[in-house]
Amino acid sequence: MPKNNKKENEMQYMPIFMSIGLSVGLAIGAATNNISVGMCIGLGFGMCLGTIIDMLNRRKAENSNSTDAEEFKNTVENKEETNVEE
Repeated sequence: MPKNNKKENEMQYMPIFMSIGLSVGLAIGAATNNISVGMCIGLGFGMCLGTIIDMLNRRKAENSNSTDAEEFKNTVENKEETNVEE
């Protein structure tokens, strides 16, 4: 069975915002007597917001991983320099 490449503890925001957008769209649609259009618009906004937040979180995680790798590389280089000096 192939393994999933995603991290197990990674939070997914798109389903959360889809349901929130659908609820808000349903309420707006009921107020304007056009439930189907309100649900579609709310679902669209929810998907857009969830996708944007997911992408921002991925970029933030990638940036933090790259800085950790750079710090590790610098630490290893510093240890090598101290070993050479001794």
